[in-house]
Amino acid sequence: MIEDNLNTIEDGGLFPRLQQRYGLRENPLELETPFYPDAMRHHALESLRHLCGFGDMALLLTGVPGAGKTRILAELVRSESSRLDFHRIPSAALTGSQALARDLRKIARSGLPADAEPRELVYRFFRWSESRAQRGQRLVLILDDAERVAPEILNLLLSGFLAADRSLAAALVFAGAAGLQREFRQEDFAAYVHHISLPSLSREDIAAYLEPRIHRAGGQKDELLSPTRLKQLHALSQGSFGRLKRVAPGIWLDMVSGSRSAPARNWPPLMTFRWPALALVLLGASWWFVSSQYDESVADAGSVDVPEEPVRRSITIGPELIDSEPQSVQSDLTEVSGPIDARPEPEPEPEPEPEPEPEPEP
Repeated sequence: MIEDNLNTIEDGGLFPRLQQRYGLRENPLELETPFYPDAMRHHALESLRHLCGFGDMALLLTGVPGAGKTRILAELVRSESSRLDFHRIPSAALTGSQALARDLRKIARSGLPADAEPRELVYRFFRWSESRAQRGQRLVLILDDAERVAPEILNLLLSGFLAADRSLAAALVFAGAAGLQREFRQEDFAAYVHHISLPSLSREDIAAYLEPRIHRAGGQKDELLSPTRLKQLHALSQGSFGRLKRVAPGIWLDMVSGSRSAPARNWPPLMTFRWPALALVLLGASWWFVSSQYDESVADAGSVDVPEEPVRRSITIGPELIDSEPQSVQSDLTEVSGPIDARPEPEPEPEPEPEPEPEPEP
């Protein structure tokens, strides 16, 4: 909705207000130079330069709307027009094979028969273009906004290129939205098309793109590219050059909600979360304390020996029962080693009385 509101203002309508507020000499968003080389833009340009001059593959350049595809193609034509012969084919006019044949006949002039069928004329055009390369100036056909063209026309152009000598025939450069590669036959696309995909701009890319233009226009980088405004430029532009040029004036003029810098309002949210943060800390500490106490109690309970259960005995009141079995003989008594003789022992014979000694004679 913000972008729609900004688009209702005529182009250039906001620049006088920007000029009055920031003292700009010119509109930094309309400066085409310098060419922005980062975010793979320079790599894409160098690949196009080399492959248009010496390659044998068709080229496909894709990216989101406003990613800078047309700007890269313009830089390619500007830098290589001395050695390459560029021809743009308007995508809006390619309503069918008849329209394509008519545009190719204008490029070849008298080199193609007027009565040829449209499909045959496309094939003859690429064979005729080989002679231009042999004379030192190769043809390059540029088809921008190719997503507007019917897939049949795109594949017809690619088939004519593949049927000729690819190193000499007119080079094909398709440029369009992301997903354009799905319009080609996959077997031809995988083998004969070089795909270059442009990524979206990051916050650092936007700062690097605008900084030299703001400096050249006489503006202050710290004011126009403050952290708050740079964050909004990146969020609302969605990494697109085209959207960036539409939303930047509104952000710089504080027409977008929250674009005015207000450093004092950055602190209240932190103060607001002070008490909840303290409560979370206390809750975590109490949880840790209870958990540690529980672990200690479990450890102590595991170390205590479990007492044995008492043995229950019955007590009988009355006379004691005599054991029916005799007590066993103690083991230390001497056992009788031999058999017992049952015969009685003989009584000992009495000793004879001694005879009295004779008295001595007087």
